[in-house]
Amino acid sequence: MAAEKSDKSVLLELLATSQNGDRKALARLITLAENQPEDFEEINLDSNSTSHILGITGAPGVGKSTTVNALISFLRKEDKSIAVIAVDPSSPISGGALLGDRIRLTEHFLDSKVFIRSLATRGHLGGLSASTALTLKLAALSGFDYIIVETVGVGQSEVEIMKHAQTVVVVMAPGMGDGIQASKAGILEIGDIYLVNKSDRDGAKETAKELEKSLHLSPRRGKWQPVILLGAMEKQVGIEELVKTISDHREAL
Repeated sequence: MAAEKSDKSVLLELLATSQNGDRKALARLITLAENQPEDFEEINLDSNSTSHILGITGAPGVGKSTTVNALISFLRKEDKSIAVIAVDPSSPISGGALLGDRIRLTEHFLDSKVFIRSLATRGHLGGLSASTALTLKLAALSGFDYIIVETVGVGQSEVEIMKHAQTVVVVMAPGMGDGIQASKAGILEIGDIYLVNKSDRDGAKETAKELEKSLHLSPRRGKWQPVILLGAMEKQVGIEELVKTISDHREAL
């Protein structure tokens, strides 16, 4: 049986409540956006939001969730509010999100200025969920300082994050192999910032140098020159420089 269409007045009430800081209302709106996106077609979700949308992407195992956790910890010290939209693979049984290593973010669950939500890909390609765009509009209306979108572990061609994020951070790790494949089209053309994570491991500096050489071969968007950073996010090493570079890119937009 098809889901019953949500009453427009109910949606408008939820929107007003979420804009006043009610995270439960925002969570309910996102659930409706996932299951009944057509209910929002007649509602104006445009805003003059100052939220900065930050995309965190990269291959499986490079430390995307660890990077997100480090960003939250640092930005909260600056009293910034943060929404995290984490895209996870879908369960083949329930269709819901397989939460994976979202456990890394549990220390922030009780923080009233941090909102964390997982979205299931539900077969959508590109590293994101079909409801990502609508979810981002809803989060922006709630007035967060930063909205962080963490993609699923992506390959070379899953680059949809560039359509949604104002700043894209591509997380990498030492020893990614095959010359990082950076001379080929794909994910290594979309990053504004490239973070070589786990820099305390052998090969990190070599990976950064190889990446730098390869990026010269890739076509670029706009005037911003990609920045390559080294860091060990699990130890908060390099997080201050990462946040500063994100701020520099935001100012350059």
